[in-house]
Amino acid sequence: MDDKNMDPLEWSVRKTVPIPNQYYFDTGNYDVSLRTKAWHRSVQAAGITIRAVEAVGGFFAGMLGLTNSRYDDVISYMTEEEIKQSLASAKESKEKRRQYLKEKEFQNSRINAV
Repeated sequence: MDDKNMDPLEWSVRKTVPIPNQYYFDTGNYDVSLRTKAWHRSVQAAGITIRAVEAVGGFFAGMLGLTNSRYDDVISYMTEEEIKQSLASAKESKEKRRQYLKEKEFQNSRINAV
């Protein structure tokens, strides 16, 4: 509960739902109430289910290309030199666009001032 990197959603769930640090079957202490046994097994089953759903979702996301870059198929066929040229060209285009927008804003401010 003191972990600074803990997700706020996880923190709120752990605050309201008592999640065991160790399951009774991991400790070897089988002399616990039926309620505790049911709770530990349900928490374990929920964890397994979430991991399985996440794995299946990750598989389909990878298969559909949702985890890849938009231009991954293009970049994979480019040489290092072509990538460097492309980055330089993109940087130059971005700078030109920024200058154009700056000039346009300046012209609009002059029109409004008159």
